[in-house]
Amino acid sequence: MTMSNKPPAPEASPLSTAPQDVSFVETARGSTATAKDERASRAVRGRARTRAEWERREHLGIDHFAFFRGYLERLPLDKLADQYLETGLDLRMARSTLAWIQERLIAGARRAQDHGAARLLAITPKQLAPDAHAPAASAVAPPRPSLEEFAEEHDPDGFYSQRELLELFAERYPEAKPDRRAERNERLRKRQIVALRALQTLLAVEPSQHHHCAGWFHPALARRLEHAGVVQLADLFDVITQRGPRWYTKVRGLGETGANRLQQWLADHADSLGRTLPSIALTPRRQLTGEAKRAARVHVDGVAPLEWLVWPDFARDRHRVDVDAKARGQSAAELASGMSGGVPVGGTGREIAPQRADAGAFAPTRQVRAGNDLDAVKVWLAATQAGRSAGTVQSYRQHAERFLNWLAFVCRRPLTELSVEDCTAYRAFLAAPPAHWIAPRGTARFTSAWRPFSKPLDEASVRLSMTVLQGMCNWLVKSEYLRVNPFGLLAKPRGQAFDSMHVEHVLADAVWDALEAYWRPKAIHDVAAERTLFVLQLGRTTGLRLAELARATVGDLRCTMLAGSGSVWSLSVLGKGSKQREVELAGSLVRRIEAHLAGRGVATARSGVSGGLQQMATDPALAKVALIGRLPDERNRNDSAEAESGAQGPQVGRAAGATGPVPIGAKPVRVIASRHAPLTPAALRQVIESGYRKAAQALEGESAQAASALTQATPHWLRHTFGTHALEHGAALEVVQKLMGHASIATTSKYLHPEKRRRAADMNKVFGD
Repeated sequence: MTMSNKPPAPEASPLSTAPQDVSFVETARGSTATAKDERASRAVRGRARTRAEWERREHLGIDHFAFFRGYLERLPLDKLADQYLETGLDLRMARSTLAWIQERLIAGARRAQDHGAARLLAITPKQLAPDAHAPAASAVAPPRPSLEEFAEEHDPDGFYSQRELLELFAERYPEAKPDRRAERNERLRKRQIVALRALQTLLAVEPSQHHHCAGWFHPALARRLEHAGVVQLADLFDVITQRGPRWYTKVRGLGETGANRLQQWLADHADSLGRTLPSIALTPRRQLTGEAKRAARVHVDGVAPLEWLVWPDFARDRHRVDVDAKARGQSAAELASGMSGGVPVGGTGREIAPQRADAGAFAPTRQVRAGNDLDAVKVWLAATQAGRSAGTVQSYRQHAERFLNWLAFVCRRPLTELSVEDCTAYRAFLAAPPAHWIAPRGTARFTSAWRPFSKPLDEASVRLSMTVLQGMCNWLVKSEYLRVNPFGLLAKPRGQAFDSMHVEHVLADAVWDALEAYWRPKAIHDVAAERTLFVLQLGRTTGLRLAELARATVGDLRCTMLAGSGSVWSLSVLGKGSKQREVELAGSLVRRIEAHLAGRGVATARSGVSGGLQQMATDPALAKVALIGRLPDERNRNDSAEAESGAQGPQVGRAAGATGPVPIGAKPVRVIASRHAPLTPAALRQVIESGYRKAAQALEGESAQAASALTQATPHWLRHTFGTHALEHGAALEVVQKLMGHASIATTSKYLHPEKRRRAADMNKVFGD
């Protein structure tokens, strides 16, 4: 019986047909289209991938060939994927990628008219594996000695003849029959490797920046990237460079591990891509030094942040335009009047206004030494930031740099030549800036991708910008840098939406009870849930604004002994306009704060153990510990960032929002501040909104009204809830005014919903219900 060398027919395995997690959907002509939101959800999750989406993955790289060769060598698939694929240890994606590679290789072999290679690569390693039903003796044979060794052991006296000894040796150690199946399978495996190498020279492609992500990455990953606006590999470079090490937060379904794999993939193919990720893009922004930012910033004469803005020389530009106009035979009068023969500058369609050589020469007694508008605005920012909060100063800077960029590159005239028409045009510009003036929120200021807007401004933001600029020009007029303030001639309409506080946006008692009932059992064993519950309770029972909640520390707690009342606790709050106020705390809230701090492991320096709130509040080592702390992973990330940047105690204290000297040694303060640094207002907003949304999803079946209210709720609803709840339960109006920090009692009176209900009841009596 002869053994045939014909390769075995491929088995019906998932690797020889289609990826396991791919549904080759052929949509019938009469089938209805799915809903738009369902398609969007599928696009983000990366499910229900079709053959067309897999066909978009067209490039086979060296990594794919290495991965497939390891598969032919019967190496573990998850280890191979971890080493060669961007999907990592995801075994499901590894299997589907393997099936795609096999399908592409077979198709490539057939295009090359190498049908033998196509049949070879269709054979799975399982078909070439050793026979599991073979006898164990044939698999492991005893060691076979030499004839001399056998004679010394069995015939030391030479009793047997040489013929008899040979027969005895053959009987004891018979020759193993060759396993023709195993030999054939080994030959086929070697032929597979040879065929794979031959196809590698034909099909392997090096990645290029203009290649689409869908051509290289798994369809699920490509979908997520495209949903975030990352279409080409060049876009992936740009996004990482612009957004920094946490760029992946804008890509739904992509975590830190997957992002690191993509970054490593780009680094591995840097030579073929002709581009590398700058080290500054992978460094946390808090660790970047000023020198590193200046080195990364490309100085160009265009739209830029205030600190990088290059102010144009309007006199030089005016002279250049005059020269061009004379070359065309155009008079200066025609140029100034804006006739059709004028030469627009910068593509704005607007002529450069005539300008004196020295815009400030009219005021020899002016109080600032600024040589241009940019320097004058910087002087104004420095002079007016004293006594204002960091948020207010940042808002002033933002409105000023938007205006200066518009003045330099759209209006193209100095501040001294600004007219009322220009101010009106700028107001319209704020509501509808061009697309190339808009960049995603969070784009690093030191990158060339920064833009002054993250979206068009709404009516309230436009009004605020006009108010800030009017105040800026008033200051410049007082300093005699400007003659007049053109913004002062613009009317400031006060819309109803701007005046309304939306005090009706409150969490009713039933909604609050449902929200608290959802989080209470989860907070027993979950640290994140405990923090969420504490934040909600603290916001509802104090009425603090979001920024005030984020800044609250143990050092802000005050305990006063009053005759007949015992100890009275309050929280010192720095509110709007840097106004200090005391917010008295209920006894139940004091106990809640004490339990929350003890649960976080806040210990006093003197005792080394969690002490009472009285002891914590008087311990200077705990003065900068935030009432709302970070989770363990957030603390570790903050610790490592400070360790790498070499921060000392005072620096950490300032990073945590504190100013002034450090009361104790640098080392204890640094450790405590890093572990209990306050959240930013933006991070605290995410905590509260996440608390609302998760509870709303759980309450949809139980209470549709509560779920609807929580879906619409914002963090400021807690403040409205505090004011409404306090007045409805008998608190004096002037007391609530002081607790909430309202400058006018008329503002607090808007929370008097009982008065509204009485007026409504009276109208029902008069005109009928």
